[in-house]
Amino acid sequence: MVKIYDAIIIGGGPAGVSAALHLAFHDRSVLVLDRGTSPMHFHTNSIMNFSGSVYHEGRSLLRKIQGEARAAGAEFKAANVVEVSGRFPKFTIRTAPSYRTVDESEYQSKILLIATGTSRKHPKVDGKWRGWLPIANVGNGAFYCPDCEAPLCKDKEVLIVNAGTVGSALHVANALTRFTDKIQILMTEDAYMPFEKNDLSKLEKSPFKWTSGKIKVIDFPRPGVVQSVTLEDGRKLKANVFFVAFVTVTRSELAQQIGVEVDRNGNILTDHRGKTNIEGVWAAGDVRPITQQVAMAVGTGNYAALMMNQFLGNDYEHGEEFDHPDVRRALHID
Repeated sequence: MVKIYDAIIIGGGPAGVSAALHLAFHDRSVLVLDRGTSPMHFHTNSIMNFSGSVYHEGRSLLRKIQGEARAAGAEFKAANVVEVSGRFPKFTIRTAPSYRTVDESEYQSKILLIATGTSRKHPKVDGKWRGWLPIANVGNGAFYCPDCEAPLCKDKEVLIVNAGTVGSALHVANALTRFTDKIQILMTEDAYMPFEKNDLSKLEKSPFKWTSGKIKVIDFPRPGVVQSVTLEDGRKLKANVFFVAFVTVTRSELAQQIGVEVDRNGNILTDHRGKTNIEGVWAAGDVRPITQQVAMAVGTGNYAALMMNQFLGNDYEHGEEFDHPDVRRALHID
């Protein structure tokens, strides 16, 4: 007989794991399906926006939260979810092997949390985005989020490596000016936004030194201290750190399979509690249109899980009064 979980969480980043912890703590059967591709799985940069973990590397923080959720009773499975179907109170989730997972199964649950996050589009090295991965979020050598990491660039020489638009590059540059005046912008000519469509006049009018080209080689003998990129034409741009002005793609395809509403950028739309338009489905973390910080993701995950737990109710609650409309509907309270 197939086990029907109280809740299945798709995505094992900070939002999903935080939600799993809360649900397991309240003695709900919860399964986290995680294919292990969240940036936090590889993140060795310092986390500065999560209370109690200043200068704590990202992946260690994630492992700590995962350990707490497991200890509370949450189950974790390395799995690549490819299909979601069904309706409350029975959803079916199908997995298939990926380059990081081997699971090929079907799982069922009463309710769902979508915490699939976003996909970052990295700069290309010798024409391939995977060439950037050795430096991505590693050892305080390459940063991505001005809101999270700008203070780590204090008094350092920063090379902004643009993989998006002029606007994204200038946004990062302006955010960094409170911490350093040693800023150079590299407009990569093989970025995801076609180079010729960028309004380069904005760069010309800006106070920042900039250049353009395609990266051939990256070198980081001492991340955060000595590193450089060499362009196809042989020029070498040196810096203490890189700051990527990047493009993100929201991973909401699975949610859309069951009719979850999204905005024009693919972000899942929810109420302030994280509930989607589909009964029994919540969303948390970067898959929603929120500021992409660990603290923010954890908060949305915990809030969604709190509401999910109330939604599930229990045998003793049918005679009680509730101000949460979702709880009233779930318990068939008129």
